[in-house]
Amino acid sequence: MKIERISENQIKCTLSRSDLASRQIRMSELAYGTEKTRGLFQDMMEQASNEVGFDANDLPLMIEAIPVSMDCIVLMITKVEDPDEVDTKFSSMTHISELLSGTAPEEEAPKPQLTSKADMERLFSFDSLDTVVDFAHHMKGLYNGKNSLYKNHSDGRFYLLLSQSSHSLKEFGMICNSALEYGSKESVSYARNAYLEEHFEKIISDKALQSLAYV
Repeated sequence: MKIERISENQIKCTLSRSDLASRQIRMSELAYGTEKTRGLFQDMMEQASNEVGFDANDLPLMIEAIPVSMDCIVLMITKVEDPDEVDTKFSSMTHISELLSGTAPEEEAPKPQLTSKADMERLFSFDSLDTVVDFAHHMKGLYNGKNSLYKNHSDGRFYLLLSQSSHSLKEFGMICNSALEYGSKESVSYARNAYLEEHFEKIISDKALQSLAYV
């Protein structure tokens, strides 16, 4: 296993078939969050910290797989400092098994497990409650995370704070992309969240979309 530091936020890890064989891992298994692959990733991050000083520092990590040959695969591991990056980057990622074989599995396989050390949040604003309801109907059965709805009485707009919760980063990116079809994204930070609580009226707490999906 060879690790190179590409930039402050990115490393390149080259894995050979022998690296995987020593851990009894097949290349196709890298797409799924098995106990063995999680152990490999933990070893990889520990080696990255010791050899090149790369630490996640509680930031989400994006993992891109690049098959080089039948005996070698490269993993590009990038810190995601801006939550906005999730929308574009994670929505386009594919199964590593598809990349290796050139075809999709015949049966639906588990989704790739992408690593996140914190629950990511995104904030969207909407022109009206009806628009929020339309989005809730669109997401019915697709999103089960924690989300709260606020109203700004000064301009009449509604603000929806979405949390990643149990969804993968790829799923959350797709959910956020869908939200952009109905509303506008807003900056999100601890200070902004505190401002929401203090100055806006909380309409529905924790399960806003789930509740509005049945309106």
